Amino acid sequence: MNSQTVQILIAMIIYMAIVVVIGVVYAKKANKSSENYFLGGRSLGPWVTAMSAEASDMSGWLLMGFPGSIFAFGMGKVWIGIGLAIGTALNWIFVATRLRKFSQAANDSITLPQYLTNRFASSSPVLKVICGVIFLISFTVYVASAFNAGTAVFVDVLPWFADHQHLAMIIFSVIILIYTFLGGYKAVCWTDFFQGLLMLGALLIAPIFALTIISAGDGS
Repeated sequence: MNSQTVQILIAMIIYMAIVVVIGVVYAKKANKSSENYFLGGRSLGPWVTAMSAEASDMSGWLLMGFPGSIFAFGMGKVWIGIGLAIGTALNWIFVATRLRKFSQAANDSITLPQYLTNRFASSSPVLKVICGVIFLISFTVYVASAFNAGTAVFVDVLPWFADHQHLAMIIFSVIILIYTFLGGYKAVCWTDFFQGLLMLGALLIAPIFALTIISAGDGS
């Protein structure tokens, strides 16, 4: 194991330790009530909430899938990012604020299925079942792609995991479960906020390095 690999391994261990510590820090408050655990007591501000939501939403596909799609199929795939940006903005402007207020008014609903059931005063489980099926299908695909991206990162930065991909997946899955079960919503949001800053930095720095390398190549 060379010095560069050791440095990368140390950086990853430090990162994992930080997210676990975040879970431990918020564990006491999260376990006071179900609202604290699932919604952070509705006390998170817009910056943390927005960064957390976008970091969760974008994650591996933005840093790996989206650039890979453009590289493989051409600049026409840029419209994926444009469409997503427009949809995200409309969601935050027209849906998020209203949903936050109405969910609290509808018997302080914690989940979206619970809000819809309370909002329409429905005693039938149909709404919950439909939401559950949609969530199951959509998030199974999404989580599977995120796990695949996480495994690819492990393999890329630490080649030893090329022959132990299942172990890599288990490691970061366990880390995620630890801070999520300990600290609940707040731990997840602050962890995502931290990850979002790293993603933003990577997105800003990567083009600068690419332009520098291209310029150096043209100069030679």
